[in-house]
Amino acid sequence: MKTEPPILLPLFRSDAQARLLARLYLRPGEQKPLSELARELGLSHATISREADRLERAGLIRSDHIGKQRLLHADETSRYYVSLRDLLTRAFGPVPVLERSLRGRDGVERAFLYGSWAARYLGEAGEAPRDLDLLIVGSPSRRAIARLSADLARELGYEINPTIVPTSEWETKKSPFLRTVSRAPLVELTLAAE
Repeated sequence: MKTEPPILLPLFRSDAQARLLARLYLRPGEQKPLSELARELGLSHATISREADRLERAGLIRSDHIGKQRLLHADETSRYYVSLRDLLTRAFGPVPVLERSLRGRDGVERAFLYGSWAARYLGEAGEAPRDLDLLIVGSPSRRAIARLSADLARELGYEINPTIVPTSEWETKKSPFLRTVSRAPLVELTLAAE
């Protein structure tokens, strides 16, 4: 089955290839069985296997065999690893996923990523973050944001810590927390319809 090149980042030969690379590169250090990746990505075992073979020959991923299972992971020693990971993060990572999920949601006026993930995304050196700190400006339903955060955590592989602040508090930044957040690395999410 031939899949079309992904619209979001049309550099790859197929949507399946882009999604597989994104899944492996955006969760570094994690090995996943080929069969589990096929289920997760909603692709056939044959498609994943074929794409994995191509990517391994290109030196972008590696596989290990444990019994009959083939475990796939990003090849962090590849000379393309850092650049490709950055490109995949910008196209398939938390920013576009959160933008898509928050766009048009009732009560959400603005949204930002802050903390260690935002710092790494903006180029500051440091350890890889294990969670996402999400600041939502407006008055959305806290229950709806909690449910959304749980769903997105499964999709992105990061725990999501949402903080909701009323617009007036964000504009005045009277609290020490908001003053600190506004001066630290901050990635604003684009919520306007494209």
